[in-house]
Amino acid sequence: MDNHHGGVVLVGEHLYGSGHRSRGWFCLEFKTGKKRWQAPGKGALTYADGKLYCLEEKSTLNLVDVDATKWNATGSFKVPEGGRGPHWAHPVVCDGRLFIRHSETLFAHQLRE
Repeated sequence: MDNHHGGVVLVGEHLYGSGHRSRGWFCLEFKTGKKRWQAPGKGALTYADGKLYCLEEKSTLNLVDVDATKWNATGSFKVPEGGRGPHWAHPVVCDGRLFIRHSETLFAHQLRE
């Protein structure tokens, strides 16, 4: 996983993130570096409430189970354009809301009531 700038998260014994030239979302064993799975895509991610929030550069947000055996996206949606260029800002989950910034626009999505 040759991470570009999208960050990585460590959950338990596994590291999750995306590659740059190697392209893809990855799950690696933290201690050995062994690849557990790879899925298409590239972007920035965060971890909250037992889920990965994976924001693709081309504006799709995937909600992914934390599972070292496979990529399991349980939902996704297209983030509106807030400006020009790729979606590179990290998604943020705080107080039951998902915040996504694109260019100079900030989107807030209610996750729970």
